[in-house]
Amino acid sequence: MNSLPATEDEIDAFLGAFEDGTLPKARWTHAAHIFTGACVVHRLGEAAAIDPMRVAIQRYNQAVGGQNTESAGYHETVTLFWIKLLAWLRESQPALTRLAFATFAVARFAQDRELLGRFYDFDVVASTDARRRWVAPTLRSVDDLACLE
Repeated sequence: MNSLPATEDEIDAFLGAFEDGTLPKARWTHAAHIFTGACVVHRLGEAAAIDPMRVAIQRYNQAVGGQNTESAGYHETVTLFWIKLLAWLRESQPALTRLAFATFAVARFAQDRELLGRFYDFDVVASTDARRRWVAPTLRSVDDLACLE
C-alpha cells in the first residue's frame, strides 16, 4: 500500500511506523514527507517541529539502510524550508483538522517540482553546505511565501 493515510488512526500508525523506522522505504515518497511534516507542524507549530523532524528523518534514513552524509540523507535546509512553508500554510488554514491539513498540504505542494527554484538561485539540494546547515533563500525571503498564493 503506497497511499497516504486517510483517517486519524491511519495517520497515527503511519507516523508511528516512520518514527520507529518500520515504514517501508517505498512509502517514504515526496508526498509522504510533506504529509508527515504537515502533521508535525499541525501539532507542534514551526519552532517546536524542527528538532523532532530533524531527529526522526535522520533516524528513519538509517533504519532503512540509508546514511546521513555530505551527499545523501538528511538535508537541513530542505527540511527547515518545508517546515517554514508548512507553518505558513497552517496559519492560512487554522480551522483544518490534522488530516484535512496534511491532505491539503500534499494537494497544494506535492506536484510543485519548481518550488525550491523560486527561492534559491542554486541547486540547494546538491549543496553540501545547505545539507549541513540552514541556508536562507537567495531569490526571495522565506517570509515572502505570499508569492505562492
